[in-house]
This record gives sequence, structure tokens and C-alpha cells, in this order.
Amino acid sequence: MEFTLASWNIRAGLGRDLRRRPLRTIEVITGLDADILVLQEADFRMQPRPAALPAPRGRIGPFRVIDLTPDAVGLGWHGIAVLKHPAVKVDGIRRYDLPALEPRGAVVVDIRVRQCPLRVVGVHLGLLRGNRRKQIAYIAEQLAALDQRPTIIAGDFNEWRERKGLETLPDWLRTHSPGPTFPAGRPLLKLDKIAMSHDITLMDSVVVGDPAAKVASDHRPIWARFRLAPEHEEAC
Repeated sequence: MEFTLASWNIRAGLGRDLRRRPLRTIEVITGLDADILVLQEADFRMQPRPAALPAPRGRIGPFRVIDLTPDAVGLGWHGIAVLKHPAVKVDGIRRYDLPALEPRGAVVVDIRVRQCPLRVVGVHLGLLRGNRRKQIAYIAEQLAALDQRPTIIAGDFNEWRERKGLETLPDWLRTHSPGPTFPAGRPLLKLDKIAMSHDITLMDSVVVGDPAAKVASDHRPIWARFRLAPEHEEAC
């Protein structure tokens, strides 16, 4: 079974031209043909953290918004939102506060893509490397306590190095960077990453570079296609 996933730090809809144009952001989101889309900075930073994008009837473009908000304000949890193709089913949701000097969180969404179980973790890790190490270790600890599912962690890791800063990631997860994503105009740093369990095969990945994506945020989106290992077919 193959599936696709995209991730994007939308900077609350603020583009490189310093104009906040939510419809421009939604235009890029609509073009991200994926089963699952993980957004960062989908809500404004100040309480009550209202949504940065309109989502009439729980939809953004062709996607449906997975309800991660305990207080019905905003799109997500600590600015992390998860959108899905209408055919994707949600089995369960967990929200975690992460250790940091600044407020950070992670979301764990158990889904079924074409009836196959999958776990997607959305993250936006801290600005300090020491905090990022603690946050990765905490997320790994929480995942270890759950039932096993093929797992993908996606988001803005805020880490430009390939190895340093990710030392607390457990051996059952491996990371991948499709390419530099920041700053969007002339990307130099691989801040946006994916970590996947070994029962998931990466088939293809790309940094989205169409003209609208280059200007709609200070990050470019990433997109990837995966395949589940054959042993999971019985669960589908």
C-alpha cells in the first residue's frame, strides 16, 4: 500500500512579501496532493491562538481538518494542524506538551489510509538544540508506550544538520530531508524533515518549488510518497 504525506510551516499565512494572504496559502495547500498534510504555525501565537486560515465546515481546500483543539479555538495544537484526504479515517488522537523554555507541542494521530493503520506525529521542535534533544527523547518515550503501528514523524525540526541534534531519536526511526527548505527564496537549510519507522519505505520525496510556494511562507513545503512493508497488508 502506497500513501503520500506533505508537511509545511505556513508562518501563519505571512509570505516573504510580508503580506498575510490566507487564500494564497490555501492555494499552495490545494496543490499538495497528499493523503495527509502536517502544518506548522497554523494558528497565531498569542492566546487564544485563533486559526491563521479559514476552515469553513472543517475544510481547507480539498482537505478535511482533523480536530486537535481541546477548546475549539484554532486549527491545531501549539500551532500544529493535521489535514487529511476525505477517505482517510481517524482512529485516535493524542496531544503532548513538550519540555522547553518556550511553549511547544506534538500531536499523534492514528489513521487508516485505504484501511491500513498508520501513525502520524506532527512536530515543530524548539529553537535550542538542547531543547530539541529533550523533545525528541520525550516523543520517543510516549510512542514506545503505545501499541505498534507504522510511524512517521513530520514537521519543522528546526535542525539543519543531518545527524547532530537528533541523537535522542531511537534506532527504530530513521530521518530523511528532501532538501533545503529555508529560507524559501533561496533555501540553504534542511529544517523540515521526516522520520519513519523501518516498516515504511520511502519511494520518492521533493521540496515543493512552484512560484506560489516560494513566496507564501519563509519555508517551502516538503512532499513524500511511501510504501508500507508487506507484513502490514493483513491489517488492511
